[in-house]
Amino acid sequence: MNGSRQPLRIVLACVVAALIAGAAQGQTTAPPATQPAGPPTAPPARQSVAPTAPSAPPPSFEALAWLRGCWEGKAARNQFNEQWQSARGGMMLGSSQMVVGQRTQDYTYLRIESRPDGLYYVAVPSGKKEIAFKLTGVEDDKGVKVFTFTNPQDEFPQRVVYRHREHGLLFAQAGGKVDGKDREVTYPMHRVDCVTGALASD
Repeated sequence: MNGSRQPLRIVLACVVAALIAGAAQGQTTAPPATQPAGPPTAPPARQSVAPTAPSAPPPSFEALAWLRGCWEGKAARNQFNEQWQSARGGMMLGSSQMVVGQRTQDYTYLRIESRPDGLYYVAVPSGKKEIAFKLTGVEDDKGVKVFTFTNPQDEFPQRVVYRHREHGLLFAQAGGKVDGKDREVTYPMHRVDCVTGALASD
């Protein structure tokens, strides 16, 4: 009886071992869990840049065409005059003279020239070095054309202003500070015929 059971136990043991081995082989390593793919990332929005307004063109010699010709004025015993040529080759040439009584007290060579950063009024007084004033303002003051040239120097003047009115009127002003105080000198002039000296209009 015992002898017949022994082979059966061996067979059962082999079957159990085979089942365990088959179960072990059937187990596979589960792949690592993956995160669900999120929505695609949108590219960064471009920042819109407001278009820059075009800057106003700088004044040209055309704005000063009225200055061409001869101008004269008087104040007490002082007589003063200016003469200007037409603009040519990026430059407008002129001169001024101050006569006291019957004698020339002062004269100045003038020019308005074009430079990379704008127009400049350049004065070369008799016996002195030249001074350049940049055109920094052009405005219409109730029908009066005002042209302002400036130079932040220490000596007077620091400002030259030309005011052009209708009917051939010109007011040339030199202004600035002297010893910390404001000072302004005005030379009123009329347009005159360069040959006869008779009054003329624009």
